[in-house]
Amino acid sequence: MVLTTTTIEDILNESDAGVHSECGKLDIVLMHRPGGELLRLTNDNLHVLLFDAIPDINQTHHSHDIYSQYLRDHGVHVLYLTDLLRETLISSIQARSQVIDGILTHSHLNHKNQEQSLLALQQWLLHRTPEQLTEDISVGVAYSRDELGTSANAQILLTTNDLMNEYLIPPLPNLLFTRDSFSIIDNHVFIWQMNKPARQNESLLLQAIFQYHPHLSNCGLEIIEWREHIDENHTEIPTVEGGDIAYLGDGILLIGCGERTNRLGIEALSRTGIFHQIIVIMIPPQRSYMHLDTVLSSVGKNAFTLHGLLAEIMEVYTIENQYDHQNTYFEPEWISHGCDVRQALRNILNNPNLIFYDAKDEQTSIDEQAHDRFNVLAIDDNHVATYAGGDAKNGLVTCMTQNNMCRVGLIPVEGLLEGGGGAHCMTNAIRRRTI
Repeated sequence: MVLTTTTIEDILNESDAGVHSECGKLDIVLMHRPGGELLRLTNDNLHVLLFDAIPDINQTHHSHDIYSQYLRDHGVHVLYLTDLLRETLISSIQARSQVIDGILTHSHLNHKNQEQSLLALQQWLLHRTPEQLTEDISVGVAYSRDELGTSANAQILLTTNDLMNEYLIPPLPNLLFTRDSFSIIDNHVFIWQMNKPARQNESLLLQAIFQYHPHLSNCGLEIIEWREHIDENHTEIPTVEGGDIAYLGDGILLIGCGERTNRLGIEALSRTGIFHQIIVIMIPPQRSYMHLDTVLSSVGKNAFTLHGLLAEIMEVYTIENQYDHQNTYFEPEWISHGCDVRQALRNILNNPNLIFYDAKDEQTSIDEQAHDRFNVLAIDDNHVATYAGGDAKNGLVTCMTQNNMCRVGLIPVEGLLEGGGGAHCMTNAIRRRTI
């Protein structure tokens, strides 16, 4: 389904965008139906492009379409990233210039000080139509005459390539996981600093969309320049990714700290003054637990999924900013609440009735986590979507649906799991109600 600009305008005119909880009624969601970028995956580049296996694009489309249709069937408007990007680039010269500048900044040519080639790339991009530019940045551009053409600038790029790089502009297969590059929290938009080089161009697209799209840029959202609050005394780059973000509403942010989101990024968020409470869960820094939502996701007002293997080894903190009587800022204080995640969250959130869903035994829990079933998307309070195929007797979904506690929509895993993400990863809320 391709949405026209008019349709998007009509959807946004129903009420302003904004995300006011993690599990209130989901009204509008952003997704990306994968395209030719998946065809760029090979056994040689899987690791650098952050995929575990090469998906069959036909299976990917089939599974993704079933998922998006399930959301529509339950009252969710689905917007597609490349549609919004194309509309943005068509309508705004500033957006095109900003995206091109970002591509040049991130280019390997810039890092190698190849000024002639960098100028040729700039000129080549300036001659691309908005539709071509949309394709270039998502699918990538290979060093080949077929893709670059025969212009003078193309010739410079082809003759100066040192053969170490297959792509002039790298493909973005992880656009499938729209969750990670931005978050809307209340009426604020945060464009995240991604941790891995393979994903750095993703944030360029979302910055342009929220800043210049003819409708999304005028729907009551404010872009927060959270990186202005970075502690300049550190040389490490602060990173935050949306898979680690769970906004519980009322100014309470639950965030994971691990492989993709680091301590400096979290401290920068604390300095924005937007949150009155930040709760941090320390995740083992490894790919299998790359984001908080791979081990813990919101199910409803009083429930989360939680991978039991980690439930008593992940330390939980709250962050308190410190100022002196002259309002001089000091390093924030990290206050530990122990490593029992269940008890810590019950205490911090003052909710002794919190439920944490898990599989019935440890091995099944491990298998379910490996297949991203803890990564659930809340469509409404106690109504979620996750991958099909779990253990029918002892699995997570069985435990969630016991006694009709939750409604669970099951989506196919084929063609989607190869990238290491689940139902929550493949969506990002544009409008979600309070709970």
